[in-house]
Amino acid sequence: MLKTATKHIVIALIGLFLFGACEPCDDCGPDNAYPYFNLSILNKTSLDTLTQYKSRLNTEIKAVDAALDKPENAPVVDSLNNLRTLKSDSLAFINALITTTNDKTISIESINGKTNLFENVRGGDSLNRFRIPINTLQTESEYIIKIELADSLRFMKIEYQLNDTTINSKITKSVKDLKVIEHQFDSLRGPFGCQPISDCISNELEIYVEI
Repeated sequence: MLKTATKHIVIALIGLFLFGACEPCDDCGPDNAYPYFNLSILNKTSLDTLTQYKSRLNTEIKAVDAALDKPENAPVVDSLNNLRTLKSDSLAFINALITTTNDKTISIESINGKTNLFENVRGGDSLNRFRIPINTLQTESEYIIKIELADSLRFMKIEYQLNDTTINSKITKSVKDLKVIEHQFDSLRGPFGCQPISDCISNELEIYVEI
């Protein structure tokens, strides 16, 4: 009798555990189950400046090489070699910065006053594309974007249509017909991502800007 009762209790506890494990979770669902658009940023001003530095350093290195080829400069050859090494190191550093800038690895310091919004799994918060969340309570979103090391704030305003959608069995929102209606970037292209653009859902869209 005792063994039978114990057996029923164990079965009941297991049943309760399994039932609890299968209860729906309000917070469960895939990451990024919200509408966003992808933003790529190129610091064109910095790129132009870096290109000027690179050109100047190349000219200076050629001048040092020319001086090294002259026999009369033999007494100062060590100084010239040291100078060439210094300028070559500077050129390597500038080339690395140009590569980084061309890759659009740039940091967003804040959006609408909120900081620490992005994190790069490789370290730091410099990304090729930023996922910018879209307000699902209205058909327009406004952003005041502060880019790290930039001198000024950049404003962007978008409009769109909201639609109910399902991602991995989770009801959420998607956005269609997204348009940039106002911005303060030096240059802006997009959105683009598929054809026709009007059929793209928000998370497929990318906007490219230059500062």
